[in-house]
Amino acid sequence: MPEVARQYAIPTELALRHRIRRYGFHGIAHASLAGGYAVYTGTPLEEVRLITLQLGNGCSVAAIAQGRSVETSMGFTPLEGLVMGTRSGDVDASIVGYLSDREKVEAAEVERWLNERSGLLGLSGRSNDMRELLRVAGQEQDKRAEFAIDLFCYRVRKYLGSYLAVLGGADAIVFGGGIGENAPEIRERICHNMEWCGLRLDPDCNRAAVGLAPGCAAKITVDGSRLAAYVVAADEETWIARETVQCVRDAQS
Repeated sequence: MPEVARQYAIPTELALRHRIRRYGFHGIAHASLAGGYAVYTGTPLEEVRLITLQLGNGCSVAAIAQGRSVETSMGFTPLEGLVMGTRSGDVDASIVGYLSDREKVEAAEVERWLNERSGLLGLSGRSNDMRELLRVAGQEQDKRAEFAIDLFCYRVRKYLGSYLAVLGGADAIVFGGGIGENAPEIRERICHNMEWCGLRLDPDCNRAAVGLAPGCAAKITVDGSRLAAYVVAADEETWIARETVQCVRDAQS
């Protein structure tokens, strides 16, 4: 990522001494999503701007320009960014010290809460599994589950809008991960009211795009949509194998 995207606004000396920066995670997944889009559309990655959404128990979003990541939501650790299954995502850093003082626990314990007891689980008080939350929100009218889903989708949509600004517009967004690949309702909620940027889902195509085989893809926007959206079933195992082979070849050359 460019330096302006990977650095935190903390004293430079501290950042350098302790190697503190925004590293980002899920790189293999985002590479697989972008690669799947390129194969499906027959478009070289060097010619497009993409926003890839890896949505599962862990979630992240990446802005990709000319085949390279220029921004991503996870930071120094995987805690930063989107709301996840048990991770809080973005929070005010002062919350750690505040809760440590009020709850009389060490800061490390608060960090554990943010990583293991927060996100969808903490909001719903019920589950970190989006399938379960959709079920109880629909069948049992569980308000906390419904709110957890709303907040999850809101945070994704918020990042989506900001990354469109980072890229100066995009050619497509790509959904992947357990939620991104298999929850049409979540994709619909995320894309709701985004016609302003040319994103118009095709309801039938969106509902049909579930259970794709690894490496396969499906378009879920209407023909002529200025910003296209796709679902790509990430194939991380194949991507890791390719990277490994390339590393071996580089080492032997």
